[in-house]
Amino acid sequence: MAKRVSASDAKNNFGGLLEDVAALGCVEIVRHGRLVAVVLSPRALEEIGNVVAARRDASAWGEKHMIPAASARAARILNPGAGFDDE
Repeated sequence: MAKRVSASDAKNNFGGLLEDVAALGCVEIVRHGRLVAVVLSPRALEEIGNVVAARRDASAWGEKHMIPAASARAARILNPGAGFDDE
């Protein structure tokens, strides 16, 4: 879970904010009880990027590697192969 600090505390203790980000990976900055910013360490940012890339690759798999149904159906009709419907 990320640490939450007020915007004024983040401004007045920027060095401490950076230490917290390095140690925790993520610090949320709030102003008047509302989240206004998130500070991430490079490690945390890379982890988020890896998750996003994995999801994008997984969702695009079918678009790149599947034969469209109409083409597959047409290929079966044109070339049924040996033993197809032999009686």
